[in-house]
Amino acid sequence: MKANTPTRADGIAALLIVLYILLLAAIPALRPVAEVKALFSEEGPFEMLSIVSWIVAAVVMLAAFREEKRGALLFGLLFVLFAAREADWHKKFTADSLLKSNYYRHTEAPLMEKLLAFAVALAFIALVLYVGFVIARFLLARGGWRTRGGLWLLAGTALVVLGKLLDRAPAELALAGHALSESVGLYAGVFEEGLEMIHPLILAWSLWLCRGLPLFGRAGFSRR
Repeated sequence: MKANTPTRADGIAALLIVLYILLLAAIPALRPVAEVKALFSEEGPFEMLSIVSWIVAAVVMLAAFREEKRGALLFGLLFVLFAAREADWHKKFTADSLLKSNYYRHTEAPLMEKLLAFAVALAFIALVLYVGFVIARFLLARGGWRTRGGLWLLAGTALVVLGKLLDRAPAELALAGHALSESVGLYAGVFEEGLEMIHPLILAWSLWLCRGLPLFGRAGFSRR
């Protein structure tokens, strides 16, 4: 079997994603605006489910790569940190978000707090860079893009980029003098939060498919 040959499981997963996206598109048309905003707010159920999704991704990563303990633990740690970020822990113990430069430049806070926060932020960024490097090396240098797991990794990455664009677009367009209508802004928020919730699950699925492949090690491909 070729490394990129889709299976029935891939078809089912793709169908579920399409149905989920259609559901997201239907919610603003079927429910009152206030209810939709509550569902997809920063304290709403989709935001809470994003936390669960990242924890699931961490567990799957540790299960799929039990023999690659160091790499799996670092991936799992990053996923747990993403869950913590969804729970707003990046600003729970500081005067503002420790991931924003404004906190260090303009927020009034004790110097020791800022130093500790900066150390945590640097560790987080280092983890992101490490995971990004491992995934890019697997996809590009080791031919991972030809495998089922690699293709799902690419699909998940595309959804992340789309989600970030939907997150930033309304504010950036407003600054440029092109404010979105309420309905367009509502749909953008629904898809941003909705895709944010499902992305860790797609990532978990892709990493599970990558078990036995040279994500960390140098072993040859086992056609998955």
